[in-house]
Amino acid sequence: MDKRLVGKWYKEELGETINIFDEEPLRMKMSFSSSGYYNFEPNCVYEEEGCYCFEINDEFYRMVYHLQFKDGEIVGFYTQFGKVTPVKYEKVSDIPDDEPFQCNPTEVFIPDTDKTRIEILKQYAEYDRTRDYGCDDTFVLGGEVPVVLEKYNYSGYINGLDASSDEIVFRLLDFICDHFRHDGTHGLGSGRTITDLIQFCEKNDYKSNCCGLAIMLASLLRLNNIKAQHITCMPFEDPFDDCHVVVDCLLPSGKRIMLDPTNRLYLKDGNGEYVSLQHLREMIAKDEPFFENETASYNGTGFDRDDNRAYMTKNTFRFARCTLNKDGIDGRTETSRYIELIPKDYPIEGFSEMRKKDFVYNDIEFWRI
Repeated sequence: MDKRLVGKWYKEELGETINIFDEEPLRMKMSFSSSGYYNFEPNCVYEEEGCYCFEINDEFYRMVYHLQFKDGEIVGFYTQFGKVTPVKYEKVSDIPDDEPFQCNPTEVFIPDTDKTRIEILKQYAEYDRTRDYGCDDTFVLGGEVPVVLEKYNYSGYINGLDASSDEIVFRLLDFICDHFRHDGTHGLGSGRTITDLIQFCEKNDYKSNCCGLAIMLASLLRLNNIKAQHITCMPFEDPFDDCHVVVDCLLPSGKRIMLDPTNRLYLKDGNGEYVSLQHLREMIAKDEPFFENETASYNGTGFDRDDNRAYMTKNTFRFARCTLNKDGIDGRTETSRYIELIPKDYPIEGFSEMRKKDFVYNDIEFWRI
């Protein structure tokens, strides 16, 4: 490794700080003040063709950095969705910071604008319901129970429950949160089946990122003949350094609900009705209050409603989902498209033509289940 890279470096875009250590194997930490994620380690760090390389985000949103030291600065580029974006970092200190991971989503302004998160959400609150994409939403329900689940007393959570009762949904949320926790720094592995994701957790201190937890929960719900899908919740800007993944579920009673296994969370409105992800966006834009379940907690450390509202104000701007909901499926495959819900008049000039083909502008069509 080029020892000149060692230290603390900063670039203004996204408020990004990187700390590179003089260690083998290669190690670094990075922070984004734009999202409030501080001191996390990338998915992987390596050297390739004379560059210091690292990767962040899940597979679909993967950002791959290639950096070199030049004239007292770190320069290079990252790739995402096949697009190459140049980057340049200025040195802050010769000594890198090695602080613990923190999540503190306090940034309320959108990078490179004078707009706050709530202002931009209100500006783009509407969708174009005159446009049809022709998308569908297919659910593969039931199936054999993976053997690995019984290591965690899976049947004990659902035995004796009426299949038509909503209680089974909340028991399965408890099952995931009782056994697996959130860690946004190490991804979710390469496999997407229930077994794959649990085996990844077992190798990583029983932790996964938000996507892994949401896919597991949605798969367990479908295993019990309940329509559920994981939804990626994204901000205004693109590319972005942080998004969130939750579960959109149709309860046996016919009501729609958002489940967030990262926070053992579901919400109710002022009338005591369950809040869906679609409705949550509308409520935030209208400044309406919502209320969490009593057991809501991030990794057993409690729950902060104001922080969660700020975080979801950022990450309910755009949404993405698969058109096929089946154990093992995540993103675009031979049998599933990966569609994105785009607000009316949202600027799309910077997106590739391939991505634009999967943009949906009609919210009724996107949320049809």
